Amino acid sequence: MGPYLIAGILASIAGLLVFLVIHHFWIRPIWFILPAGAPIAAIGGLAVGWAYLEIEVGLPPSPWTSVAIFGLIALTLAPAILIAQLRQPILDATSFSIPPGEGPRVAVRFFVELVFTAALVGAIAGWLLGHSPRAALSMSLAGVAFAVGPGHNIPLLGNTQSAVKGLVLLAAIIAASSVVLVQAVNLLSRRSS
Repeated sequence: MGPYLIAGILASIAGLLVFLVIHHFWIRPIWFILPAGAPIAAIGGLAVGWAYLEIEVGLPPSPWTSVAIFGLIALTLAPAILIAQLRQPILDATSFSIPPGEGPRVAVRFFVELVFTAALVGAIAGWLLGHSPRAALSMSLAGVAFAVGPGHNIPLLGNTQSAVKGLVLLAAIIAASSVVLVQAVNLLSRRSS
């Protein structure tokens, strides 16, 4: 299990760095989040690494494994993306803040539209790929990690013009994380053999 957990951490840190670099040049620098973001990303990476261990048996062989991981993460976040495109953002689009008195509504929508859907789709995908409750649980947790981590802006941006940038950024993060996850497991597994 060790190589998978380490690879999950490496993949999450790689995703965070891709996010920060792209955000720096395309939107604005936000490097100040790195000290807090790295440990949070690492925790999410543990969930992703565990999920990969549990579902690897159901994934295609190399070189298609990274592509399959990318597709699986995209599928896990797809309901939230679809819901966000069909609804108004959960924040005030002009001030990017929670309107007064709307905190509970925003929290419920964020949880149901993003976290719950990612957990549910992740659990179903985990069950189908790993054929076990552990695979379903681990993929559910990985779905939550990707939703709350790099996917957190999905319901916040909704169907605004900024959503396009957010989705491109999300795709880049998922692509980098997928490649690093698979390659790190391969490298670490060979070293431990």
